[in-house]
Amino acid sequence: MRLRPHLRLLALVLAFGTEIIGSGGGQRSEENLPTDLSQAVAEFSPYVKRQMRRDQIPGLSIGFLKGDIIWAEGFGYADLENQVPALADSAYRLASITKTFTAIAVMQLQEAGKIDLDAEVQTYVPGFPRKKWPVTVRQLLGHLGGISHYRDDPAENRIKVPKNTQESLAIFKDFELVAEPGTKYNYSSYGFNLLGAVIEAAGGMSYAEYIRKHIFLPLGMTASRLDDPIDLIPRRVRGYRLVGGKIKNSEYVDVSSRFAGGGTRSSVTDLLRYARGICSGRLLRNESWKRMFTSMAIRVGRLTGYGMGWIVLPWKGHFQVSHGGSQPETRTYLTIFPTELFAIAVAANLEGADLMPYVRRLAELVLKEDLDSTAYLPDVSEQIQYDTCAQMASYGISHFDFFGRDLADDPSDLRASFAWLREKLDTGAIKKDPKAARAKLNVGFHPAAGRPLTRIGVHMAAVLQEAYGQDRNRAYRENPLCFFTDYQELAEKPFMIPSELDRLVREWQRDWDVTYTDYERRLHITPDMDFNVLGSRLTGRFSGARICPDFSLPIASVAEHFLDSTEIANSREVLDLGSALYPHHPAILLGVAAIHLILGDEATARRLYPRRHELQPIPLAHFEDQVTRLLAAEKFRELTVMTEIAVELYPKNVRLHAEIGALYLRMGEKQLASLYLQKALELDPGYPGVREKLASLKLR
Repeated sequence: MRLRPHLRLLALVLAFGTEIIGSGGGQRSEENLPTDLSQAVAEFSPYVKRQMRRDQIPGLSIGFLKGDIIWAEGFGYADLENQVPALADSAYRLASITKTFTAIAVMQLQEAGKIDLDAEVQTYVPGFPRKKWPVTVRQLLGHLGGISHYRDDPAENRIKVPKNTQESLAIFKDFELVAEPGTKYNYSSYGFNLLGAVIEAAGGMSYAEYIRKHIFLPLGMTASRLDDPIDLIPRRVRGYRLVGGKIKNSEYVDVSSRFAGGGTRSSVTDLLRYARGICSGRLLRNESWKRMFTSMAIRVGRLTGYGMGWIVLPWKGHFQVSHGGSQPETRTYLTIFPTELFAIAVAANLEGADLMPYVRRLAELVLKEDLDSTAYLPDVSEQIQYDTCAQMASYGISHFDFFGRDLADDPSDLRASFAWLREKLDTGAIKKDPKAARAKLNVGFHPAAGRPLTRIGVHMAAVLQEAYGQDRNRAYRENPLCFFTDYQELAEKPFMIPSELDRLVREWQRDWDVTYTDYERRLHITPDMDFNVLGSRLTGRFSGARICPDFSLPIASVAEHFLDSTEIANSREVLDLGSALYPHHPAILLGVAAIHLILGDEATARRLYPRRHELQPIPLAHFEDQVTRLLAAEKFRELTVMTEIAVELYPKNVRLHAEIGALYLRMGEKQLASLYLQKALELDPGYPGVREKLASLKLR
């Protein structure tokens, strides 16, 4: 990590920062905060309580690091049955945040000369079977090693007995690789378990002892440890899940088999101490942090967005690293802005809870920025060009913030990058085939093309900072259009924005000044709003504009909330507003398609789902959510239609076919179960559990 001078001066302060810990149970702790942060917390706390009621989350702990201050608080209950309040320092399962500890441990041992990142894993774990291709430590750190993730849910995700390292490796050691290492990103907790074994061999002690001695103790993380069901762990929370819309206790699962991929337990306050240590550059040398926080790429030159144990994607021009965790009993998330001395940690005791609304809202309030709005342009070709500009600003500002101007140092590379942009910004070609044009422009952020668009963005950020200082970054993050107009005033001729794009940007800016006022900047869409008032305000201002703020995602989220609450009329009303404002937006189309299916309008659903999928692939999680809703409403005909649509859109997805077959098996629909299970077997004769389920059908 390249520590700027002001960060070096703050490093010692951060090591002994102020901690303001709330006790939860509705008690407030912001009275000792600076005024601006106190106001942020005062506005955030009631938001959390409202959102938790909507999400049915029993208990949640959340906090932030800002400069030398740590604030954290608990909300709701750590234990519903005994009415034990959630606290700032309640102990949650961290799940996959554990992977960040594992990655740091590997890099520490690499610095000590005990691990070679490019050595085959058998160098350190000779008992692990060799595969068709060699697998290196570096590849495992970036989920590029071809190691499988969980394959058979009952056998692998619901283990009840403790496992040691060798027993944990035995679960997957004979699995074939899912791809040649380096050719495909395949998220794998098993790959990080294998790294845990590497750490034990190279470090000369157990994984638990290594991370305790080399990570937890140096950073004062006294509540952090490997989870153990029989140990007495202070302030341990109980976990819950939703079954048929009702809160139930989580199924008991021993997570020792996931030790280095997801086996730890800690508190939000400890995670913030961890973030403080990272921001101050402790635990590793600067060059190691840089390597960890650099996205890896697959062999064809496409970035994965994952470095070594961390997700590394810019957030509206902020350089951030993050990781989430999902597991029986828990959901967690940690995001760190290393150069801004800022981090947020959150943990909840409801499986599958969506924690991002809490993270986004707290980040916006603390940083006083609009971090979730984007722009909508009715003209598809202009939308593509705007999105490219927004990405150039975000990638450029964030990369320059952390790495400096390394990508923009060579003038010849920079000239080539501007030439690449001029060639790809062919308005006629974009209008003729928008999908292909978007794909071609997107390549400009990847090594396959030499990252020309990121290079340009970094150069622009460097020029603007030299002229105006760092304070303008906030304005550029919220409005990438002024990033371009300000730069164009300073640019030298070889490095100017193409004239056609410059003209478009200035035209967009004129409409943006009308559609994006302080009202839109502060707007936060929630289910308890008056959508008639909101609709009249937004439609009047947005009508006829070439560009306007895009609130489609929060609108779709509110519509989904009403669907979950079986308030179909309210969901339709919200989606009608979304359709009026953003008629071609994928999120709105998906919501409209779901509504039509639930209402039994099969023909419209069958028409809208493929249209939406063509614009943007539908996540498989959507179909899982729809199945849950339709089952709860006992809409079995609509359920059948939903599964048919899903397999039409994903005809070769073996997991989808296997899970649909298992669903119909549980429902007693033998014929449908057999149909989907047989297809799964055709797609992958070795897919776990399918043959057993088919055999059970014959016995019934």
